[in-house]
Amino acid sequence: MTPNRRPVYYGRMEELSTKEILLRAGKSLFIEKGYHHTGLQEIVKSAGVPKGSFYHFFDSKEAFGIAVLEHHMKSFQPFIEKPLLEDKTTPPLKRLRNFFLSGCSQLASEGYQGGCIVGNFSQEMADQNETCRAFLESAMQTWENLFIECLREAQSMGHISSREDVIELGHFLMNGWEGAILRMKLTRSRKPLQNFLDLVFNKILVTGD
Repeated sequence: MTPNRRPVYYGRMEELSTKEILLRAGKSLFIEKGYHHTGLQEIVKSAGVPKGSFYHFFDSKEAFGIAVLEHHMKSFQPFIEKPLLEDKTTPPLKRLRNFFLSGCSQLASEGYQGGCIVGNFSQEMADQNETCRAFLESAMQTWENLFIECLREAQSMGHISSREDVIELGHFLMNGWEGAILRMKLTRSRKPLQNFLDLVFNKILVTGD
């Protein structure tokens, strides 16, 4: 290799790094301030990159918002979803509880502010951008399906009543959790999350046969 000459893939590595920095900066700002209250100038300033670098990767703020959501889901799945919800060495209801407890811990570390970026975008963007709405619905459906799989497994093991409709329960868990996070943001406390956990695991997901 010629001295002081960068390898041909060096630029590509820089591009990936810059894109990652932008996505992380955008996610942080969107959670803190919301999509509509975050400007492009804030994003590039937080990322420490020129605005031209933003448009090198993203055609618009809307495209960037969807990319942030995609990045969130891709980073969330291997470290949170699969280890907690798909670990067959752990009983299914305990997997569900661990998933929600992990969420509680993350939200506590943020001072019970900010909330869930998927839920936040759903409130801000579902009526305004069809591509974004469809992605958000798909993301929530992914979580619901994992909840339903745990519930179906728990039901087959006799851990919850055979009379329960696990699909409806899965919907309830998704809707109840997002609702609890919304109320948490208003109270800035764990109480709504704890109410959700107590109701689900002490009253609803119990053997009733």
